[in-house]
Amino acid sequence: MAVHFYVRDVFRQTVQTLWSHKLRSFLTMFGITWGVMSLLLLGSVGEGFRIGQRRRLSQLGTDLVFVFGGRVSSTSGAGQTERQVQLTEEDCRLIVSECPLVRACSPVLSRGNIRAESESNNVSFQVVGIWPNYQGMRFTPLGDGRLVNAQDLAEARRVVVLGEEVRKQLFPHERAVGKQVRLNQVPFEVVGTIARIGREGQSGTNARLLIPLETMRRYFPHSRADTNPGAVSNLIVQPRTAGEHKAAIAQYHTLLARRYGFAPDDPSALDEWDTIESFNRINAIFDAMDVFLGGVGIVTLGLGAIGVMNIMLVCVSERTREIGVRKALGATHRDILLQFLLEGLVLAALSGGAGLLLGWGISQGLQGLPFPDGFAPPTVTWRVGLVAFAVLTLVALGAALLPARRAALLPPVEAIREEV
Repeated sequence: MAVHFYVRDVFRQTVQTLWSHKLRSFLTMFGITWGVMSLLLLGSVGEGFRIGQRRRLSQLGTDLVFVFGGRVSSTSGAGQTERQVQLTEEDCRLIVSECPLVRACSPVLSRGNIRAESESNNVSFQVVGIWPNYQGMRFTPLGDGRLVNAQDLAEARRVVVLGEEVRKQLFPHERAVGKQVRLNQVPFEVVGTIARIGREGQSGTNARLLIPLETMRRYFPHSRADTNPGAVSNLIVQPRTAGEHKAAIAQYHTLLARRYGFAPDDPSALDEWDTIESFNRINAIFDAMDVFLGGVGIVTLGLGAIGVMNIMLVCVSERTREIGVRKALGATHRDILLQFLLEGLVLAALSGGAGLLLGWGISQGLQGLPFPDGFAPPTVTWRVGLVAFAVLTLVALGAALLPARRAALLPPVEAIREEV
């Protein structure tokens, strides 16, 4: 009960101090409120962007490296020349069998000049020949029917899976599964559809037709198939773990360099899009921005802390006689120090709590607004909230400690003699 009354008295004294200096108190509390709110909002904006980028990359697939053939220099009788590195289906088999840090590999053969016709419409979208494991590596949520399977690949069946935008164009008013689609006049049976993915709209997987790779090679072969049997457009490689992706890349670089006669460290031999590295770079950029913008918030908090310190120093000066009387009646240095320290902390806690509530309220209010693809609304996480709370606590302690120590060290005799 004694502790309860003590805390109540401290809180009452703090409110009286604030009320006696209303303008100064308002400006000081506003500074701390603004600093905490800024710190929380800036951290939540960065967290929202990370979530958006993670979501966007997850719509591509998990931990993928897209590999395309490049060009390498070679010396001949005519001098220095360049030759194309043409990747093949066999490369995938070798990568999986000889690179232990690679979990999976899938060849992709794609063309964009194939006309797709149904009874309702005719359109031109990208047709992609795949292995069935492509559908596990890339994000291909099933909408209706089924996906391409191993039997389709082995028998080179004329079956097709439609992306959502393709389905809307070819079968706008009826179920697509079981219907026939003609690709450059070759009939294919629709065995499945892919559910809409994010906000890709008329691009990405939404605007693709997936068929077995063997079928693609038979009816729509690569332009270099005559000179490079098994030629594909690109490979998709999935490292065993995200942390091992650089070592996995080095492994298949060594394999392909030996196979095609180029140096493993030749940057032009292979064109790659490493989604893991892309996400790490984006994270690094936003980590740096978090540090910079967080620093701005901390400076604002520091200015608010100076205001808290000034108010508490004025409070100590005005209550010098009270401090002397309390010391004469037996109050120790620790008692005085604790009282004024708690008053400073209450002042900072009131304004800091208002900042936390405002920051959280603004971030919640933005949740329903539309954001571009790759961005998510500001998201307050426990990590962001704890950082803001920890900074606020340190600032409050720093602001309250000096006035509290000054009050505790006042000589009781001199304090009693002080004119009120």
